[in-house]
Amino acid sequence: MSGGRLWGWWTEWKLDLLRYYLPAFANASKSVGTTTYLDLFAGVPGNRSRETGEPLQSGAEIALSVTPLFTHLRLFELERAADFEGFLLGRFPGRDLKVIEGDCNDTIGRVLVGESLPTWAPTFAFIDPDGPDCWWTTLEALAGFKRGSKYKVELWMLFPVGMMTRMLEVSGSIPEDYRDRITRVFGSEDWQGIYRARVEGELAPADAQFEYVNLMRWRIEKILGYAWTHAFDVKNSKNVHLYSMVFATDNRAGHKIMGETYEKFAARFPEMAEEARRRKQSQGTLFPTPIDRAPYEHTEALPPYGSPSRRA
Repeated sequence: MSGGRLWGWWTEWKLDLLRYYLPAFANASKSVGTTTYLDLFAGVPGNRSRETGEPLQSGAEIALSVTPLFTHLRLFELERAADFEGFLLGRFPGRDLKVIEGDCNDTIGRVLVGESLPTWAPTFAFIDPDGPDCWWTTLEALAGFKRGSKYKVELWMLFPVGMMTRMLEVSGSIPEDYRDRITRVFGSEDWQGIYRARVEGELAPADAQFEYVNLMRWRIEKILGYAWTHAFDVKNSKNVHLYSMVFATDNRAGHKIMGETYEKFAARFPEMAEEARRRKQSQGTLFPTPIDRAPYEHTEALPPYGSPSRRA
């Protein structure tokens, strides 16, 4: 199956982190005997590293390789679902695997109800959109799927704060479809207070990005009811903030393991950037100063920017 893309070293970092965390999730859940993996915006196989040209496994291929095995796997992709499913089953025959075609924001509710997936089984959702394409209603569906169980679906989501801030021009003029799109992502218009502060010069670009990520974390905790969220800011070789990887869980073990995982991979992040820098230099390409990454430390989500409890 063809159609893969070239991805930067920061995508390799993200996939390596998924490859590291999923076995920990599966092992922590093995006493239950059944686990479910959900992959929203699953993409297609055949991706390669932009730096080395080496193949990159998709999230689905990583999940299918994990031991203990995931019992149920449901992937969501806009098109070519049958081709993708056939490709994966050819490599991993006999697995309970389905690829659902269409916009996952439209199909997630039907699949969670109609596929008879066990609500009591530990469930991990990898949400990896290219842009601000995951609606709040999708997060609501995932959070509500295991209603009545001790733990909700664990979420690991690419939150595209870099693209969002590029869409939200400081001129103050935003196309209506951009406004609607970002409101769908947050599930509210609370983001507009941050945007106004940015337009009026009250917030620097980096501060506004922090506030958008914080707002998403706060809503996941307070509106969806998750006990913990983590956010890791991912920057490219020019130190430009691309996105934040937001993790949400009710499970204390998951909170601890992902915190330790982010600590470990925070140290690896500048190492991978330096490797890419050396490759570029060997090719005679100018490259920015190496990334100086601070150690990861979990912090609590704050009340939204401008809220009375934040000002108190």
